[in-house]
Amino acid sequence: MRLFGWVTAAVVLIAAAPAWALDNLCPYSGQNQEKIARILRMDFNQVPEVASHYCANVGLKAYNALGPDSVRDTYLGPIQAVAWVTSGEVVSPPGEPIQMARISGFVYVIGAGGVSDHEFVRWATDIVGR
Repeated sequence: MRLFGWVTAAVVLIAAAPAWALDNLCPYSGQNQEKIARILRMDFNQVPEVASHYCANVGLKAYNALGPDSVRDTYLGPIQAVAWVTSGEVVSPPGEPIQMARISGFVYVIGAGGVSDHEFVRWATDIVGR
């Protein structure tokens, strides 16, 4: 997997992870709704709307939302799923060095075929779907 030098581990989560290891939120099923509302400091009833915003990108091609033009134009792979990750959860696949989410938030599961031959996750806010 290619990592870009301008990206710091504290800002961007990038780890190989199988899609089955994360609960896909599309269509939103209400799981973790109370926890998500508390962490994002929003009304409980707004969570499905926020989740559906991210769900709209499932099936699109993922590109970086940050960085210089040459980096933003890099195709990362197809967006396969959206998941909610809570701070401290393990996001690395079995048998790999343990990586834990530093903060809570929505992530996209990016499929193989772009910058990597394996699936990986990235913070949804750092991705543009086209």
